[in-house]
Amino acid sequence: MCGRTGLSLNQEQVCCACSYKANGGDLYIKPEWLHEHNNGKEYTPSYNIAPSDVTPVLVSASKYRHAANTDRVLKPMLWGIIPPWHKGDYRTHNLSTNNCRLENINTSKLYGPILRSGGRCIIPVEGFYEWKTTEKLAKVKQPYYIYAPQARETKIDDPSTWSNTYSNQEGWRGINLLYMAGLYYVWQHITTIIYSYSVITLESNDTLKWLHHRMPAILDTPQQIQMWLDVNNVDAETAVSCLKPVQMLSWHPVSTAVNNSRNKSDDCNKRQPEKKTQNPQKTITAWFTKTEKRKLTKDEMSTCKKLKT
Repeated sequence: MCGRTGLSLNQEQVCCACSYKANGGDLYIKPEWLHEHNNGKEYTPSYNIAPSDVTPVLVSASKYRHAANTDRVLKPMLWGIIPPWHKGDYRTHNLSTNNCRLENINTSKLYGPILRSGGRCIIPVEGFYEWKTTEKLAKVKQPYYIYAPQARETKIDDPSTWSNTYSNQEGWRGINLLYMAGLYYVWQHITTIIYSYSVITLESNDTLKWLHHRMPAILDTPQQIQMWLDVNNVDAETAVSCLKPVQMLSWHPVSTAVNNSRNKSDDCNKRQPEKKTQNPQKTITAWFTKTEKRKLTKDEMSTCKKLKT
């Protein structure tokens, strides 16, 4: 499952972080940022991105040759695919589409046709949030922030430690992002056009199954990223086969401030001490434990004798 993400980089920084080498070239290229549609909604950097927010999404430029000068483009999109058959207000389709399950992706009425038509995309994020669901007795689920391993001096929750730099020769030398595989669709009703996406999820591996049984499909090599985006030369079946649970991740517990989707501040991903779950079994057992009778003192015994007489 993936229900919240974080991305605080501005537009130019996201372009730099998503830079790549094209066709075996020696220099890095920044994907072009395309501004259009989405009913006037634009990307706003946030430490707590929720479904229905707009975030940058990386796609092949093959469908945007009229507007792009690069092989890849970044397009702001709405999180949560709007079904192609939906009519009217795009906010009223009443389906949960922020995630799509890898296991059902080919047979899905919604996602299958989008996958086969080349609607593959990548969602760059600094990290994502997950709530610990493996402790069934916890009254409040502990949230965690999960992110890519960083350089020793870089702290994911302290932007003052990020040495974000870029050059055509060396590419992006800054915070390491996660690149989540997804599907996107361009929905249109009358004159309204909305670009929207879903994050692909799969069964957790040993890295995260202690936290949650689902995790996003993360592309962690340039080769995987290229294969997923190359919708013209890599067919859907081959692309899907490259989606595997990522092994290398870092995480830390955070405050429940992230539970409120309206809270977009940097408090959301700050490291917090983990609250230990109190075992209620001990309290329940106490009800059935015999209490040892207290022995009377000499004075109490004397008082009892006087009362009897």
